[in-house]
Amino acid sequence: MKIDQTHVNQARIGHPDSSSRVNKLTASAGFGDLLEQMLQQPPQRQAYPAAIQPDAEEQSNRTDEATLEQQREAVREQLLALLDMTPAERIRFMYLQSKGLTEEQLADLPPEERERIEEEIKAEIRRQIGGDDPTLS
Repeated sequence: MKIDQTHVNQARIGHPDSSSRVNKLTASAGFGDLLEQMLQQPPQRQAYPAAIQPDAEEQSNRTDEATLEQQREAVREQLLALLDMTPAERIRFMYLQSKGLTEEQLADLPPEERERIEEEIKAEIRRQIGGDDPTLS
């Protein structure tokens, strides 16, 4: 329940200190006055021990680091795979990637379309490597 100034004023009516903001016997503020002061202060973030609730920023940093490490590993694996390819295989891979295709998707295409793409790949390999490659025939 949210407490606003109306609730504070309603609680004061009929309270022994309602006629005065300070209790004359103790020279201290009454409960209503303390509540009013609390309502006027900006809300503060409650601090919880790290063992109970880990800091959200720290948890986010750990997640970000794990994600970055996974991305680095994926890039490393892709680079190693590219380095193991022959120049013709690299050209084929890059061509398919530029068209948004994988080898599996190429194999699933209708025969006419697949043959057209294979011819384009052969032409690209010839253009980049120059000369005739016996594996392209």
